[in-house]
Amino acid sequence: MKRLGFFALLAMLPLMGFCQEDIHIDVGNARLDLMGYGLSTYTVEDNGGEKTNGFKVEKIILMANARITPKLDFFLMVDAASQDTKKILHEYWGQYKFHDAFVVKFGQYKIPFTIENPISPTAMGNIYFHDGMRYMVGVAGDPVYGNYVGRDFGLTVSGSAFPAADGHKYLTYYAGVFNGTGINQPENNTQKDVILRADYNPTKDITVSTSAYLGTGHAIADDPYGCFKTGDDYKRQRWAIGVEANTAPLYLRSEYIRGWNDGTPMHSVYAEAWLRLFKLPKKQNLDVVLDYEYFDKNIFISDATRNYTAGLQWWFHKQCRISSLFQFKDPIEGSITRRWVTQLQLRF
Repeated sequence: MKRLGFFALLAMLPLMGFCQEDIHIDVGNARLDLMGYGLSTYTVEDNGGEKTNGFKVEKIILMANARITPKLDFFLMVDAASQDTKKILHEYWGQYKFHDAFVVKFGQYKIPFTIENPISPTAMGNIYFHDGMRYMVGVAGDPVYGNYVGRDFGLTVSGSAFPAADGHKYLTYYAGVFNGTGINQPENNTQKDVILRADYNPTKDITVSTSAYLGTGHAIADDPYGCFKTGDDYKRQRWAIGVEANTAPLYLRSEYIRGWNDGTPMHSVYAEAWLRLFKLPKKQNLDVVLDYEYFDKNIFISDATRNYTAGLQWWFHKQCRISSLFQFKDPIEGSITRRWVTQLQLRF
């Protein structure tokens, strides 16, 4: 079955010709950019002896950005592959740029907490976001908060300042106020959540980032550790610090994230690295990907899992690639999971 899945993906290679640049439409001083991508996988998994395999369409994302004026933008994003009608609409926001150091953004979009959350899945080396980030940011996995793909409705002020000689800015900041309920959801308590983030860029290729999330959650399920019940409001606070370095042929990103769901402390640390093995003809690249994560949902009782990932990714045309990775999940309690994932990514 593994061979069948691999050759089936190879049969899709003729689609590579569809990996093009963004589509631009200019009307007077206005401009419309059309973008999109599709992610499909073939996965073979052994979870404690229970074996499964199959194809899956992970995402089909369509995006449009309207540059209404040189300072005013409107953005729209939908996931045409979502099985949850409440999550088809991912983003809709407007942004006005008063100055490089003062940009106002209002609507529904990815919250600026952690380095990883704002990154597109098309730029993730290990295919999936890290479990700790997913759980603590609200992407997926936290039963008391819900799965809202790391997005929320709110208002953010951001900007970059202190230019260097090579043109990059030394400091980037974000300050935002959000509902705290996730995408396409009305506010469910009387309090707003606050996010603060600061990035220091000593060079154009290196970022040192710290961010904080100060919020109040409204439980949609009983806390698994018994701290609160369904319908209760609870303190939902997080803090993160990390570094990202893109110094070819090596790419590295690592973060430590600490969080609290009321009285339950949790933390996570990960390190993801890409090493470019060599460049192929026609600007194609081949990378080896290595990844490690430690995630503890409850520090008091050590409800932890270690995740190991290794594999290759072949960039056959700009942002289009085939990734093939082996993932090993080793929880303190429960079954070990072994997973081989091959993903085809097409983007325009």
